[in-house]
Amino acid sequence: MTNEQFLQISDLKWLPWVGDRFNSLALDNRLLIVGESHYHDNTPASIEKHNSPSFTREVVEELAIERWYYGTKIFPNFHRALFRNDDFDSPTFWNLVSFYNFIQRPMDTNKGRPSYDDFYNSWFPFLEIIRLLKPKTCLFIGTSAANSLGHALQSTDFSTDGVKWEDYISNAYAKTAVIKDKDGNETQLIFIRHTSQMFSWSKWNEYLQKKMQSELTWFDAQLKNVTT
Repeated sequence: MTNEQFLQISDLKWLPWVGDRFNSLALDNRLLIVGESHYHDNTPASIEKHNSPSFTREVVEELAIERWYYGTKIFPNFHRALFRNDDFDSPTFWNLVSFYNFIQRPMDTNKGRPSYDDFYNSWFPFLEIIRLLKPKTCLFIGTSAANSLGHALQSTDFSTDGVKWEDYISNAYAKTAVIKDKDGNETQLIFIRHTSQMFSWSKWNEYLQKKMQSELTWFDAQLKNVTT
């Protein structure tokens, strides 16, 4: 897929991160990580930065790969939820996955929250991203998007049997769903508590080890190949 294909998607503000090796992976190994929101501080410089179509990619480069965390816990907690540590070779991992920011407008303060309509409307560009990236699994950082899934799919050629509420971990229910396109292709959606605050990465790791055992085993093998 190309930037031109992404930019043809209606209401897409930010290009997704697509790792260098992602397109060459077997479909069963394709993981799309889904962040929730971007936030600017309402200054001209911050607003300008957030207006760049490459902003999501810059976030992945700086925070996830380079580990310039700027005091935030989102990515170190997320890394530990996957691998129980934050010491693995981050370029190798992030070049195997894709990342997309679900809400396609910035919040104007760090305490801002997307509305129900924000989540509902964001499903439509997301589904077009799915058509292009063809992930087997989408891992959402945050559970709120699940609340509007069924409503949104009624206006599309995707279907679902509904959202399942699963383990209750650190004051949030894990949620899962399977969506199917008109050709019968299925994508697994997993929603975990947002990793920014009050996040028990060890407990969520136990959950993900159950829900994504084959995927995490495969990633572990790729990371071990770097150091052996």
